[in-house]
Amino acid sequence: MSKIALMCDSSADITEQEAKELDIHVLRMPIVIKDKEYIEGVNIDDSMIIEALNNNESVKTSQPLLGDMVKMWHDLLETYDEVFYLPLTYALSGTCNIALQAAKNFDGKVTVVNSEFVCYPVIKMLLTAREMFKKGYTTAQVKEKIETEGNMLAALIPENLTTLKNGGRISPAAASLAGLLKIQPILCVDHGAIDVVAKVRTLKKAYIQGIEYVTKGVNPADYDWMIIDADNRKMGDELKIMLEETVHQPVEQHEFKAIIMSHTGQGTIGFGRIKKIKY
Repeated sequence: MSKIALMCDSSADITEQEAKELDIHVLRMPIVIKDKEYIEGVNIDDSMIIEALNNNESVKTSQPLLGDMVKMWHDLLETYDEVFYLPLTYALSGTCNIALQAAKNFDGKVTVVNSEFVCYPVIKMLLTAREMFKKGYTTAQVKEKIETEGNMLAALIPENLTTLKNGGRISPAAASLAGLLKIQPILCVDHGAIDVVAKVRTLKKAYIQGIEYVTKGVNPADYDWMIIDADNRKMGDELKIMLEETVHQPVEQHEFKAIIMSHTGQGTIGFGRIKKIKY
């Protein structure tokens, strides 16, 4: 059996320690605060991001540098036969398309998955891929399975709209109007893209409707379930119980790390489901 390196970028919200324990190789992404560039997980951590957000500073991310990506592939191929790379969804970043083109120069030794995943679901898919490799699936077969059968749906409830406004995700006028009218948007991540699916008047209603959105019309046993919070663990604990009582399935609990938190803002709660791939 080929020795295959599993790889993602830091939008998968995985710490250096977790990556080491799971034997997953992470391409760290740049973060810019007040025009100064940092590398997530190298010279900036979650506490620094939270401090910047609390100070209402502009926090932006950019896609990994092509040179860093290609260098990581070369380095991995010194000890592995192949690289299996699952980047951030193509709908939110140009990384996937760049990687797909760059991989053509590696004679089939680098497989890039054109997926719809973001945040911790990327890790779930990589762990599924590892189990499939153990059963004899090739990288091409696993890539096809994930691209055709793998899907996620998530509801995101931001605690406030400041970070979304600062990042240009919503206009200042829309943010001001929402604050004036006490409107709480519910965002969805569907087919890799983010959109507004509903607007309610309170956070409590938003949490309830977010759970309804991700659980409606499906057999819970066909999915893996999770809740993710951005430095909001107490609320995450409470909502995990609500989601478990709704789906009667295990619910994983995770935290948004620096890359995703810089877009969603501190306090955000995410409810998500991932379709189980049959193999």
